[in-house]
Amino acid sequence: MIDGTTLAVPTPDCWGEAMSMAASGRRHGGIMIALVEASLLVAPVPVLASPFCVQTQAIAPQCIYVDAASCNARAHEMGGTCTVNPAEIHVAPGLGHYCLLTSGRVSSCIYVERDTCDQEARHQQGVCIQAPGRPESPGPDPYRDIRPLMAGH
Repeated sequence: MIDGTTLAVPTPDCWGEAMSMAASGRRHGGIMIALVEASLLVAPVPVLASPFCVQTQAIAPQCIYVDAASCNARAHEMGGTCTVNPAEIHVAPGLGHYCLLTSGRVSSCIYVERDTCDQEARHQQGVCIQAPGRPESPGPDPYRDIRPLMAGH
């Protein structure tokens, strides 16, 4: 009795059934949780490669960064550089010796000097890298044979 209200007392049969149902539910729930956990362990987990890497002279590249700003910040803390993961990002060569790569994976290989590229990388929160596979001398002019014919037009 609480505050003058009489409470029903469970009968031994009722109490036993309730406890039996609760125990059965726990066993069933425990089995379900174990099955879900086991299926997660067996299922293949996709590996997400990160496009940006911190590299120093002391350690191999740590390609765990998904945006250039956090990569640059960590590289500055470690005294290293932020580079791109060549397995994840393929930068096409352009006219310049250096490429600016943003977190949106947009590259611009138009920079002749590293300082200019680094300055723009800071402005856009990107990474400046050396242009891949750029020959040191320019290729032949494809219009050299027709250029004299265009003189007067």
